[in-house]
Formats: sequence, structure tokens, C-alpha cells
Amino acid sequence: MSRKSYTRLIWVAASASLAGLVWIASGVTPQRANAASEPVVSPAPPKPSQDLAVPSPPPSPNLETFTAEVQPGDNLSTIFERHGLAARDLHLLVESGQLGKRLAKLYPGYEIEFGRDAERNLVHLEYRPGRWETVKFQRVGNEFEVSTEVNEPVSVQRYAQASIEHSLFRACQRLGLDDGFAMHLADVFKWDIDMFLEVQPNDEFHVLYEEQQLDGEFVDFGDILAAEFVNRGRSYQAVRYVDNAGNASYYSPTGKNLRKTFLRAPLDYSRISSNFSRARLHPLWKRTMPHLGVDYAAPSGTPVKAAGAGVVTVRSKSSSKGNYIVIQHGERYQTKYLHLSRFAPGIAAGKRVDQGRVIGYVGATGWATGPHLHYEFLVDGVHTNPRRVSMPPAEPIDDAERERFETATSALLGSLASHRKERQLAAHLGPPESPGGE
Repeated sequence: MSRKSYTRLIWVAASASLAGLVWIASGVTPQRANAASEPVVSPAPPKPSQDLAVPSPPPSPNLETFTAEVQPGDNLSTIFERHGLAARDLHLLVESGQLGKRLAKLYPGYEIEFGRDAERNLVHLEYRPGRWETVKFQRVGNEFEVSTEVNEPVSVQRYAQASIEHSLFRACQRLGLDDGFAMHLADVFKWDIDMFLEVQPNDEFHVLYEEQQLDGEFVDFGDILAAEFVNRGRSYQAVRYVDNAGNASYYSPTGKNLRKTFLRAPLDYSRISSNFSRARLHPLWKRTMPHLGVDYAAPSGTPVKAAGAGVVTVRSKSSSKGNYIVIQHGERYQTKYLHLSRFAPGIAAGKRVDQGRVIGYVGATGWATGPHLHYEFLVDGVHTNPRRVSMPPAEPIDDAERERFETATSALLGSLASHRKERQLAAHLGPPESPGGE
């Protein structure tokens, strides 16, 4: 080391020592000197330099999601196998409680969303067993937690009116009302009007109904609340009422039950191929023979319903009648259903059935030239034309329900009448003139 450098080093050391002596003499360190005038603040941790790596959270698993549609004949096992999902995960799903057991009932058209990780382990599953409900399965360790979400629709009252040109179904279609709605409307009046044969041009209907909405968008049609059908100049009115026991039915404005003891026809048919007659030329034997029933032509397999509540007394087969059923309705009435292709499950002699219960299916067994139902109606043991007989009515509103019925239905009938009056007034005035005229 040179003499000049050595001298400079001695000077720096001496200066440092002198400064230390001054701090010691005053009894205050630089930090304590600041503390005399400011509160003590813990020093902030040093910021990492650009070269110091900051640890990041572990990456989330690579989740693959896809949707599978349930095909006819599918169950959850076949769907898992088709998409390479583990049978162990299927077992864990099904054993995840009551909601898991519902996966055993999947129907064609259901859509199921799957989520799996990079090792193809199932992470989540989601499906909708109904229009309003979503069921979710989320993996937590070696089990699945299940939750369900139910979106309740909002019911909005709507009004519709149409004049019939060809049929009830086509009139509804013009209004954007589907075939299910048309069937519902036909069911309301089916004890008084045969919608297949008795409706004619210029008949009209007015209907107040519920529309189901989610987030302000249409999702389905609800109940028909009140309706009027004008058939051949005669007006029929109906209003829906739910009694104290929770049973819903349709009544006239005065409380008469529109439901009759018997259906006017025990099936949905395309036409009547042969009417009730005491002397008809038989199509097979070519001779005049009584035809003590009505033949309803319908596609093979069309459901046949019990015309009224009663007890099945015969479920049998013969060379002439084919597969046939006889039902006894109390002491006075009996109905017969012939040429069935097959019987409905659970139908046997001695079995009690409710009105509208499916008892069999249209066929062409026995002496039949094509698929149809031969239907007979007997009163006190005498064959009667079921299309002409006066059907006994069901019980009217009970006296104990009368006041509640009138309170519940008056607003609905008033709303229906108000809508109809507005529509008639608008039709009378005609369309509004365009601004400024021609």
C-alpha cells in the first residue's frame, strides 16, 4: 500500500470514531432522536428486488367439461362407460344420498354436464330432472356433496280469444297456443262438447289462463282459470276452483260441476267408423245385424280410458270381441271396451279404477277389419247410444264451500267478461285510422 493511501484510510477511521463518541456523549441514537418528535413506526419490510422470485399459488386442475344427452335405453352406467368415466365414481354418486338415487331414473332427452380432471376423475356432475330444478354433485375428497336449485316460475295471467274456422287445434295454433293447451281446453268442456265432431265454423272461445315465466321469459302454459266456449250458438262457461281439501275442478258460474259421471268418449279418436244402430250391415258377414255400440277409429296403441269410476268385472278374450274389458259403475251403469290390442298393467277382474284411468290400448283383435275401439254403454242392462244418453252430473259445490267458491271465482269470471267486452268493442270500432289519413 502506498503512503498516500495509508494516510487516507487513517483519516476515514478517525472520522468514524469521532462521530460515535458524539452519539454516545449525547445518549441518543439516531432512531431515539427521531422518537422524541414522532411515534415509533415499525420499519416496512424491504421490497424484493427484480431478481427475487415471488412464490405463486399452485395451478388449478385442468378441468374438462362436456355435455351428454340421454339416449333411449341409456342409464348412468352406459353413459359413464361411453365417456370413459370410472365405475368407482359412479358408485360414489349413487351413494351420495336421496338425490344421488334419483340418478337411477334418467329419461331420453335429459342433458347431463360432466367435469373431469386431467386424470379423467369425475369432479362435478349437473343435470335437470325437471324444467325448474337443477341437481349438482361436487367432488370433495372421496365423496360427492349434493345440492339442488329450484327456480320457481312466476305466473302471469293472459287472455286469448279466437273464432274457429277449421278446428280447435288450428285456432289455438294461430294464437301461438300449442296442442297441449288445446287439449287442456278440450278437456275442460269434454263432458258437454265433443271437440272432434260437434265443433263447427264460427264457434268461438274466450279463455283466461296462466303463463309461466322465468326472468320475464315464457317457459310454459299454466292452468286455465276461466273459459267460455260458444258451440252452435250455445254458450258454455267454466271456472277453475280449488276446494278446501286441495282438489281442483271446473264448475259453471253457479257452482255446477262440469265433470259428469261418464266421459263422452273414452279415447282420443280420429273419426267414428260406425255409429250405434239396431240394424247395420256387418262388414264381415254382409248381413244386417244390430250394432249396439260406437266404433271409434284410432291408431293402434291409442290409450283407452275408463269412461267412469267403477270395478272391472271382466278382463278376457274371445274370437269375436278380441281382448275386451267390462266395467260396472254402481248398480245402473255398465261399459264395455272391445278389440283391444293389449291390456294396461294392473288391470284385472275385481280391480277398482277411476274415471280417465288407462285400461287398455286400441287394436284390431277379434272380428275387426282395422284398428278401432268398439264401445258399449248399458243402462239398467239395456244397450244405449253413448253419444245420445244424458250423462248424470257429478256433485255440485258443497253448501259449506259456497261462499268461498263465490269469493274465489267472481274475480276470474269478471276478468274474463271484461276482456271479452273490450275485444267486442274493439271489433265494433274497427282498426284505428292511420295518422294523417290517406
